[in-house]
Amino acid sequence: MRRYTYETDTAVSAETLFRAKTDIRGWPEWDGELEATAFDAPLKAGSPFMLKPKGGPKVAMRIEHLEAPRRFVDLAFLPLAKMRTSTEFLPSAAGTRVRVVIEVFGPLAFLWDRILARKLAADCDHQTRQFIAAAERRS
Repeated sequence: MRRYTYETDTAVSAETLFRAKTDIRGWPEWDGELEATAFDAPLKAGSPFMLKPKGGPKVAMRIEHLEAPRRFVDLAFLPLAKMRTSTEFLPSAAGTRVRVVIEVFGPLAFLWDRILARKLAADCDHQTRQFIAAAERRS
């Protein structure tokens, strides 16, 4: 398994961040790598959704865990691998610590790590700042 962790602090509340994260249809507003998302299920663990990266194929996804307002975990189904992204909103001196953990596992994890996970991890600072700014604008 490959694993990457990124953390940053913000004054934006965990509740505001969690609302923005669970608005799956709104992800393309702050994620410049996404062309579209589709989510028509109840907001609960086990619910499926889809995302379409720019220039890439649609990816089947599932909400793996929800714990308002502290944690959102999704799972991407890749050919012969899975990628889990866990986003946590934890109390900190600044207000909220945002922790993102990306894990890739399965028989072709090494390949998806090279193709996708490393790029996501390298862009995590920019991506998270975009997400925080979008959440703040919505509040």
